[in-house]
Amino acid sequence: MMNKKLCMSLLATLTTLALTKSVNATDVTINISGKVVASPCVLDGSGTINVDLGQTLQAADLETAGSFSNWVPFTINMKNCPASTNNVIATFSGAADALDASRLYTSTGTANNVAVELQSSDATHIPLGNAKTLTIPRAADNTAVFPLQSRVWSKGNVTTGTIALVVNVTFTYN
Repeated sequence: MMNKKLCMSLLATLTTLALTKSVNATDVTINISGKVVASPCVLDGSGTINVDLGQTLQAADLETAGSFSNWVPFTINMKNCPASTNNVIATFSGAADALDASRLYTSTGTANNVAVELQSSDATHIPLGNAKTLTIPRAADNTAVFPLQSRVWSKGNVTTGTIALVVNVTFTYN
């Protein structure tokens, strides 16, 4: 009798299994990603550098097109550059002057027929007009110093007045 009950139970179980459909759940793929980066260098000082090209420039000295004032040197100093940073790249942007967009910026001051020239002040003298870049390697002390210089450039028949413009600099790192 026990054998008969066991057979009946086994038969019922097998019948249930045969009639039951197998349900498969949808497979799920989990993609996990991330990126480890180093903090960028920090500007040493405020975010504004004021360059005074001179308060007593003589219009007569700038009368001839192509004449210019003396260079005024200045630097942009970056500090706390991570050891993983090899180079700091500065990209310069501003209102390019139509006379020579590769190196001159348009003055928005009241003096007419002047532009402002910007370049590196190291031995390379790289012109730094609108959209130009300058790459400086990170130094052993984790700094990057951008040696720059600027001057007034005459387009001829300069009139008296102010010289003013803004050049923005953005930094990338590699």
